[in-house]
Amino acid sequence: MKFALSLVLLSVLAFNEAALLKGPSSRANLNHGYIQPGDRLLYRTYFQRAGIANAVQTQDLVYRGNLTTRISAVVAQEVGYTQYANAWVIAGGMGYNYTTVRVQTARGWGFYYLIDIWGR
Repeated sequence: MKFALSLVLLSVLAFNEAALLKGPSSRANLNHGYIQPGDRLLYRTYFQRAGIANAVQTQDLVYRGNLTTRISAVVAQEVGYTQYANAWVIAGGMGYNYTTVRVQTARGWGFYYLIDIWGR
């Protein structure tokens, strides 16, 4: 009986600890590449679009650097409350001197992103 009680107690404690360690995963941030020492911020912009009822919206951000610039990271972070949008790199990116970032909303929602492009 003592063994069963201690087993139940341990399982309850393990379950509660696992629930505490779990974080929110509803954010759809983009982290493409790595920011390393010596990199500089090449471009920063806020990307925003209001929601339209029952519509999925898409918007592209195109960045073109000069010939000697190499992108090392593209970071897109949601600002404020999540609106369930997604961002991804569709062209160029890490190792290139250009990139195209596409942001797409969830149906009926908008988005608000901070997009940073890092490189050398």
